[in-house]
Amino acid sequence: MEIRGVWITTTDSKVFDKQENIAEAMKFLAETGFNVVFPVVWNQGFTNYPSEFMKATFGKDREINPRFIDKNTGKHRDPLSEIITEAKKWNIAVIPWFEYGFMSSYQIKKGSIIEKKPEWTAIDSTGKDLVINNFYWLNAFDSEVQDFLLSLFLEVATKYKYDIAGIQGDDHFPAFPIEGGYNLETIALYEQEFKEQPPKPPEKQNPQDPKLQDPEWTRKWKQWVRWRADILSVFLSRVYREIINVNPELIISISPSVYPWGYVNYLQDSQTWIDLGLVDLIHPQIYRDTFENYQSEIDRIKKDQFTQQQLLQLIPGIKIKTGTYRITPEHLVNVLNYNRKVVGIQGEACWFYEGLREDNDALAKVLKSGIYSQPPGIFDAKEIKKYSFTHRRSNNDDYYYINPTSQQIRLKVKFDWVEPLSEGISVIKIGYKSAYIEQIGKFITHLQYDTAAPFIEEMAVVSIKNKYGYINKTGKEIIPLQFDDAVSFSEGVAAVKIASKWGFINAFGEIFISPQFDEVKSFHEDIAAVKVANQWGFINKAGGMIILPEFDDAKSFYAGLGLVKVGNKWGYIDRIGQFIINPQFDEADIFSEELAPVKMAGKWGYINRYGELIIPATFDFAKPFSEGLALVNVGGEFKPNQESGKSSFIAGKWGYIRKP
Repeated sequence: MEIRGVWITTTDSKVFDKQENIAEAMKFLAETGFNVVFPVVWNQGFTNYPSEFMKATFGKDREINPRFIDKNTGKHRDPLSEIITEAKKWNIAVIPWFEYGFMSSYQIKKGSIIEKKPEWTAIDSTGKDLVINNFYWLNAFDSEVQDFLLSLFLEVATKYKYDIAGIQGDDHFPAFPIEGGYNLETIALYEQEFKEQPPKPPEKQNPQDPKLQDPEWTRKWKQWVRWRADILSVFLSRVYREIINVNPELIISISPSVYPWGYVNYLQDSQTWIDLGLVDLIHPQIYRDTFENYQSEIDRIKKDQFTQQQLLQLIPGIKIKTGTYRITPEHLVNVLNYNRKVVGIQGEACWFYEGLREDNDALAKVLKSGIYSQPPGIFDAKEIKKYSFTHRRSNNDDYYYINPTSQQIRLKVKFDWVEPLSEGISVIKIGYKSAYIEQIGKFITHLQYDTAAPFIEEMAVVSIKNKYGYINKTGKEIIPLQFDDAVSFSEGVAAVKIASKWGFINAFGEIFISPQFDEVKSFHEDIAAVKVANQWGFINKAGGMIILPEFDDAKSFYAGLGLVKVGNKWGYIDRIGQFIINPQFDEADIFSEELAPVKMAGKWGYINRYGELIIPATFDFAKPFSEGLALVNVGGEFKPNQESGKSSFIAGKWGYIRKP
C-alpha cells in the first residue's frame, strides 16, 4: 500500500461550494491515483461541519461556517459528510484536517472566538494580543482553550468515527509562536516551577541583540522554550489517547513544519512526537522550490530524525501549488521518484488539490500516466496501526508524569511499558524512548534513552543513537556515552564494545582489559566467557586465558561450574576446563541450589551435579531454583514480543515446584 494524499481547502478552491463539486473532485482524485484526502474542517473560528459543540458554546450562529448556510432557507449543509459519502464510492479515505489549530482568525481583528472568549487571547511579551503574520492566536497553554480544541477533535471523531480514517493537525496544531506564552496565568505556573520569570524573546530583526551573547539569558531561554514545547507535546499525547478511546483504529496524522525550524519558531517538537509514538503518520512540510533542495532536506530528515522503524510513519508533504507558484512536471516526477527510492518512504501528501487542476489538469495527467499509473491499494488504517502504540494505550490505567526539576505533578501522561523495580528504580517507556522512575513515581531522568537497562551495582547502561554509557541513581552520566555496545556491571566490571571488539572497563570507566574479543559474557565468580576466532574460552580479571577457546558457545560460571556447548549439545566444566557433566543436553541453564534445569527431547527437567536426572523432564520450560522453588511451564512456547524487542515464553500454564 502506498499513501497518496492531497489537501482540500476552502481557500482558493470551490470544491466545498457544492455537493456536485465534491463528487467531481473525488472521482477525479480516484482516477488520478489518490487514496486519501485531508479536507479542512476548522478555520477562521468556524467548523466546516455542523457542530453541536460550537452551537452550545458560542450560539446557533456559530454552528457552522456561514458559507454553508443557504441564505434563503437558513438551512445548512454538511460538507464533511458529503465528502465522506462521495469518497466512499471511490475507496478514498477521509482524514479531517484542523487547519487553524490554536489560531482564532486571519486578517479579522481578534475573530469570532476571541469576541466571545476574550480571556482566551494569547499575549506576547509586550502585553499585547499575539498576532503573527496577521493570524490572531488563542492561548495554547490555557486549560480551557486546550479543552475547547480537544472537544472539536472528539466531536469529529465521535460523530464520524466509522466513516473517517483519522484526524489531522498541521503546522498550527499543536503549535504556538515562540513570541507567546506571557499570559499572567502561564507566567505564574512557570515561576512556581522554576522560581524565576520567563525571559523576553530575542529581537527577530536584530541579529546583534545583546541577549544572544548572554549565557544566562541563553540558559533561561532554552528552558522557557522547552517548558512550553513540553506542554504542547503532552497535550498531543492527551489528544492521541482520547481519540483512540473513541475508536482505536483512527489514525493520528500530523503535518508540522520541518524540524527543528518548527521547534525554534512554533514550539513544535516533532522529534519528541515521533520518539514518544504520539503520531501514526507524519507529513513534514518539505515545501522546497527546487528538487535539489527537496532531496537535501529529505536526506537530512531521514538521517537525523527517523530510525528505520519510525520511517514507516513518514509520508512527506510536498508543495505543488501555493499562490501563483505551481511545481513543474519535471520537479514533481523527480520528487516522487526520489521518495520511492528512499527505502521505507511509501508515499506523499500533496499541497494542494487545485494545483492538480490548473492548466487543464496538467500535473494530474503527469501522475496518472506515470508514477500513479498503478493503483496505490486501499488506504488501510489497520496496517498502519500495526506499527503504532495504540494497542498499549486504549483504555489503559493512568500513570503520572512528574517533572524532573520538581516533585510536583504537572501534567498527566501514560506509560507504554513498565519494567520491574531493580534496586528501587524502574525503567519506563513511552513510544520509542525510555526513562527511569523511583518507586514513589518520581522521574530521575528525562525520556531520552533509546535503550535503558535495569540498575545493577548502582549503575545502569543506557544508549542514545547507538552510543552506550552509564548513569548513576541520580540520573547523572558517570561514564560517557562513547561505546558501540555495552552490558551491565557485574562484580565491579562491565563489558564494552569499541568498533568490532569487546573488552572490559572498571567502575571509573577505565579500560583494564583491552578490546580484543569477538563476543563476551559478564564476569561471574571472577571468570568471564570470551569468543576468539569463533570459539569460546574463559579469562580471569587480569585478562589471562585460563580455559582455552575450544567450545562452540559458553555461559557464565555459577556454583563453580561453567555451562559450555560442543557441537549442538550442552555440558558443564569446572574451573580448569575439565568436563564434570559431558555435553548431552539440547538446552541448559545454571546450577542453583545444587540443581540445574536441562532440556532433553523437547522437555525440561532438573539434574544434580553428577548429571543425574532428579526431577523428570516433563516441562515445556523451566527456570533455576531460588529459595527452594522453581518456576515451570506446561503448554507454552517462545514467541517474539514486538513491544519489548525480545522473545519471551508465553501461553500455557505457569506454576512452582519444590526441591525434592
